[in-house]
Amino acid sequence: MLTIMAAASLSPPEEPLAGQLRAAIWNDLQLNAMIGNGNWLASLWYNAGQEDTKTPDLHILDMSCGSNREGHRCSFTLLRDGGVRMAFNEAAPDRLNCTAQFVRQEESDGWKVKHRPPRGSGHSRTDMQCKAVSAS
Repeated sequence: MLTIMAAASLSPPEEPLAGQLRAAIWNDLQLNAMIGNGNWLASLWYNAGQEDTKTPDLHILDMSCGSNREGHRCSFTLLRDGGVRMAFNEAAPDRLNCTAQFVRQEESDGWKVKHRPPRGSGHSRTDMQCKAVSAS
């Protein structure tokens, strides 16, 4: 019942918040693609869009958010034009359904995707979680 109530309170964020959250998603995807910080599927999705000389458009769609004590918890779809592509010798889906927790940046008035401490050593881990959407 609590899950249903939480889902019912999600709504598309209004500008300028939506723009700040989209910027935070792009920033986290770029960081994840460079250093690999816990979201392999999103890294594949992003890198598959970078390895072609005719770079396909990447989109953030259907963002819905709810406020919580940490900031905003949002769900959204990542879409890459051009269908499934190969990246790092793996098939990279063209559509992902994702969720992420957004928190205030300490150094500015903007937002960032929350990161968790590394497991052992290494880099922090992104809170962004994604699943491939199967073609129907």
